Amino acid sequence: MRRYIFILFIVFAFYAQGENVRIFGNARDYAGSELIFYKYSDRITFIKEQVFTLKIDSNGDFDVSANFDEITYVFGDFGVYHAYFYAEPGGVYELVLPQFDEKDEKDIFNPYFSPEEVHLGIKNLKKTDLNYLIIDFDYFYFRYLDMRYLDVYAEGLSSDVDTFITNINIRYKDVDNQYFNEYKKYRIAALKDFATQKQYETALVYAYFTKEPVLYDNPAYMDLFNNIYADYFDEYLTGPNGSILYAIINYGHSISRLKKLLNQKIEFKTPQFRELVILKGLNDAFANKNLQWLPLLLTLDSVHLSTRFPMHQKIAQNIADNVLSLAKGTIAPPFELPDTAGNLKSLHDCRGKYVYLHFANTTSYTSQTEFGLIKNLYERYKGVCIFITVLTDEDQEAAKEFIRENDLKWDFLFTEINSSVISTYNVTAYPTYYLIDTFGTLIMSPAPSPSENFETYFFKIAGGTEEEKK
Repeated sequence: MRRYIFILFIVFAFYAQGENVRIFGNARDYAGSELIFYKYSDRITFIKEQVFTLKIDSNGDFDVSANFDEITYVFGDFGVYHAYFYAEPGGVYELVLPQFDEKDEKDIFNPYFSPEEVHLGIKNLKKTDLNYLIIDFDYFYFRYLDMRYLDVYAEGLSSDVDTFITNINIRYKDVDNQYFNEYKKYRIAALKDFATQKQYETALVYAYFTKEPVLYDNPAYMDLFNNIYADYFDEYLTGPNGSILYAIINYGHSISRLKKLLNQKIEFKTPQFRELVILKGLNDAFANKNLQWLPLLLTLDSVHLSTRFPMHQKIAQNIADNVLSLAKGTIAPPFELPDTAGNLKSLHDCRGKYVYLHFANTTSYTSQTEFGLIKNLYERYKGVCIFITVLTDEDQEAAKEFIRENDLKWDFLFTEINSSVISTYNVTAYPTYYLIDTFGTLIMSPAPSPSENFETYFFKIAGGTEEEKK
């Protein structure tokens, strides 16, 4: 769900040559909190890069500076919100945060939870400022889609879509802001593609992508691109040249042959855009598993080594990082977290024994049902395996009481539900498990839960319980 906060009385200024950006304001609802704001490293992998932290004092005041060398979509995920704004180099922004609304329990344990998108308020916005323009445009654009979605889909160009496009172009005809005009252009292109049910997509791609510069950090450009080229290689495999693509990737890993194959289509005549499509195709193919993992990785490495576009090298590295992160056979990401006594415990301290790593929350019913099973496993395998449960309970004292009442004797560590550890281990549901070998390598990622017959798998790997080895 998308929501817009209109604040028309606040300070906003920018200096064309500057790179320093100041973000300040007051948010009493968030007093004492720290809110982390990020940017996307790229809009194919959507890997997050931290850009600044709002440290909000006891009075609700915050004031921070960060450096930006280009217009950047900046966002924070806190409570039920995905809150964002566009930071311009040299800008000064007095932010207005949405009213505090924490996730409730059903949201925390729902892997399909979707945050509420909020374009953050900025005081004293002028009607010519980028954030004002995008807020204003998005209001009319997405309101039209919400109201007319089914009609546009069913009637296509016979609907009032052309009238809407004409009217919205008239509304912004005097706007002299390149970033906004590009944003508007690609949102309208997406609407045209939807209204025609992709019938003229090749012509649209040629007009809006092949002949135009690549806009890596413009959400409208990349949203349309990602929609058009979702699972591109997997769909290509079903076409007349699918066997050729399969052979090029699985047997040759040849980026030059792959580019030559795609170059047969007129929309891929521009090298930069063609290579971006290749990166998107490789990224999605890893998830769909119609092409083998290692050949895809070797092809990706060829792109990384041969590209003359720095951003493509970065995207290729990000794809590789995503693929290799938590992959079986890779080193388990390190962490150091406090235990129930407040002492820091590191994953590295566990080298020499297997580690059954478990992410849970004692308020989750599913987690609660597993603790008894883990207790039995711990008693049988504690000499062979270290059991670690990382809890995300907000009320740590209540969690400690739960541990005592149930006589749970293995290691319990604490972290916040939005911490980097949770993000690194891709924990989207509770409980989540991993098995790490004596050298710190992931050997089951993720691992089965105790109720999913984990013991059978572990018995084969570790070779029995402590008692059986004696």
